[in-house]
Formats: sequence, structure tokens, C-alpha cells
Amino acid sequence: MPKRPAGLIYGVDDRPPPLALLLLGMQHILLMSSTLVLPVVLVSEIGGNFAEVRTVVSLTMIACGAGTILQALRWGPLGSGFLCPNLCGPNFFASSMTAAWLGGLPLMRGMTIVAGLVEVLFSRFVPRLKFLFPPEITGLVVLMVAESLIPLGASKFLGISYEGEPVDGLNFLVAGITLLAMVGINIWGKGKLKLYGVLIGMALGYILSMLTGLLTVSQFRNALEAPLVALPLLDNFFDITFRWSLLPTFVIVSTTGALKSFGNLILCEKVNDEEWSSPDIKRIGGGLLADSLCVTISGVIGGVASDTSASNVAMSSATGATSRFIGFSAGGLFILLGFFPKVGAVLSVMPMPVMGAIIVFVTCFMILSGIQIILGSGADTRKTFVIGLSIIFGLSLDIAPSLYTGIPSWLRPLFESSLTLATALAVLLNQLLGMGALLRKGS
Repeated sequence: MPKRPAGLIYGVDDRPPPLALLLLGMQHILLMSSTLVLPVVLVSEIGGNFAEVRTVVSLTMIACGAGTILQALRWGPLGSGFLCPNLCGPNFFASSMTAAWLGGLPLMRGMTIVAGLVEVLFSRFVPRLKFLFPPEITGLVVLMVAESLIPLGASKFLGISYEGEPVDGLNFLVAGITLLAMVGINIWGKGKLKLYGVLIGMALGYILSMLTGLLTVSQFRNALEAPLVALPLLDNFFDITFRWSLLPTFVIVSTTGALKSFGNLILCEKVNDEEWSSPDIKRIGGGLLADSLCVTISGVIGGVASDTSASNVAMSSATGATSRFIGFSAGGLFILLGFFPKVGAVLSVMPMPVMGAIIVFVTCFMILSGIQIILGSGADTRKTFVIGLSIIFGLSLDIAPSLYTGIPSWLRPLFESSLTLATALAVLLNQLLGMGALLRKGS
């Protein structure tokens, strides 16, 4: 039986009062909306008109809302029963853009469906792979998921959009004040005020962004032009195509996404159990199945592929509200907002400093959780090298990617992300060094 952590106000099976449920759901929606700019960029880049942009954004919101609800379920093999929301997946963006360039939205949809089906297979094999993921490696996965958020969070915090651009002092100031507000409420907030620290910080950040001109009326132009209520356009709804040449790319991206969700679900377990020691692989398999169905739904209805949100999981830990009923609230509201294009357009223009402050805030919790999981399993020489070498080479991929330009093509999939490389290295080293210890003991 999991031991409830002292800092939780609403645990995983607690049902918050209706008003709190609504506000907490809205808080998660604001963070889930931070990546809605991705479908806007994708459809615009391939020459789509405003109606098509609006439709893809709406369908993406509906798919993510459905995935959030499925994740919060605990229905047989489906769902983890945790608050682990879905958002438009940055992990899939580059591959989705490639598919859209080559074959338009029908090809993007077809390859997204394939990615979802690949993760379905992965979720079914996870229970048989438990021996590959002892606590120190699961902690490494959580830590590397957090590490993957650092470049995004830091660039948004500093107001930098591309490499070599100078730091935007005004953006930095607004992001710093927003972050300090969130941190202050989290440390010194009394009673249930801590629940809404991120929401209060967001509101302050929006106000400061408008006062300083970082958020302008022109950014709301599309929102003003969009209808208040509308059904998504379903023209060419059954146009789905497929290309074998894109299959390896989407298999790799899907596997990487599954590993990221694996880490997010481990974090969900840890924040809900004071005495957590090892992952519940069966439950995580149910969560991965829910995530895979969300990706598949995105492809079927015509949205951009989704992903579980590490930021939302960390925010639930930071606020002390991890109730899965918040997942039902946030998911239901996100689906509903998919039929309100004006609201969706407003949500998609979150100011850069606000986004940066939130990502930095929640990443702090993820980093510490990953370290705690690694150290909680006890330290020995073998684990030192398994974790140390994996982190070193995983980080080197992000810090100096040019080091790996000469990697043979058949090894290239391992170097698609630092998370994939670090996890693969850790699993391989753990098995090799563990086998060596057994042979030595036997001799």
C-alpha cells in the first residue's frame, strides 16, 4: 500500500471540491496549451489557410483532452490512474513537419497512426522488460526527461529564439518576477494557497507581459477573427496516406516518446508514495497504452501527435495536488475548448517569459526526483559507472552534437535524443557489468 507523502493536499484518489477541481483543471490547461503554437506553425508552413490551422489546433486539443482522461482511468489494462496530462508533443514535431512537407496532412495523419501503434506494442512488452529497469535506471530516465526540458526552459526564460541571439533583458525580468512569485508561494504559501501558485504566477506573468509590450494586441489578431463556437472542419476526413521511407523515423520517435512517458509515469508513482522503491511495471504499461491510444487518436481525427507532459506532472507535485480527478477535469475542459476556437487561439499565445518561468519551475522538481530515485537504490561501484557513463555521454549529445556526426547509419537511431542514448547505455552497461559480477562470483 503506497504511503501518502506529507506534502500532498489532494492525493491520487482524493476528489477535490468542485470549485478547486475547476481551478486546478484550468491551471493544467494553461500549461497544456503552451505547445498549441506547434500545430499553428506546422499548418502555416505547408501553406494551410486560417480555417485549416484552426481545425488542426481544435482536433489536437480534443485528442490531448481524450488522452488525459484515458491516462487518469484505471480500467483493466488501460490507464495508469495518475494525473499525467497530454499536450501537443514537441517530441513528434520535426517528424510530423517532414511528413506534412512530403505528403500534406494526410501523410502526417497516417504516420502518426503508425507511431501510436508502435507504442501500443511497446506498452504490451513492458511488463516482460522489468529486469531492464531497476530503480537507478528509472531514476536516470526521470533525470534525462528533466534535462531535455532545460534548453527549452532556459531559452524561453532568457527570451532567446535562435542560437547567437542576445539575451532579452525585459523578457528575463518578467520571467524572473514570475518565477519568484511561483517559488515564493510554494515555499511560504499557507494552507491551500500553494495549490494555485502556478496559476497566480501565470496571471502575474501575463499582466507584466502586457504592461511591458511583450504581449501585444496583434498577437491576438487570429483570436479576435476566430468564431466563438465552431465545429472542426472535417473535409477529407478519410484521407490517410503512408510511406515506408518514413517508417524508421516514426518508430524511433515513438520509442523515444514512450521512454519519456515511462519516466513521467515513474515520477507520478514517486510523488504519490513516500516509500516508493521500484516502478509498478504493469501500471506503467497501462499508462503507456493510454498514451499510445492518444497518439493514435490524434492521427485518426487529424491532430498533431501528442505526448505526456513532464511539466504538468512536476507541477502537480509542486502544488501538492495529484488527484486523478483533476485529469478528468482538465481533459474534459480541453475537449470542450476544442469547440471554442477563439479560446484556443488565445491560449496558444502564452508569453515567452511565462512559459520559461513555468518550465524552469517544474524542472527543478523533476531533477531532484530523478536524483532521489537514483540515490535511493543505494550506491556501489557498478551503479556509479552505469549511471555516470550514461549521463556523461547522454549530455555530450546535447552539448556537442557534432561529436557524433560520423556515427554509422545503423547506430544513428540511438543518437536521436539524449534520453534515448542515456537509457540505452544504462540498460546495456547494467546488464554487462551485472553479468561480469555474476561470473566472478561463480568462479
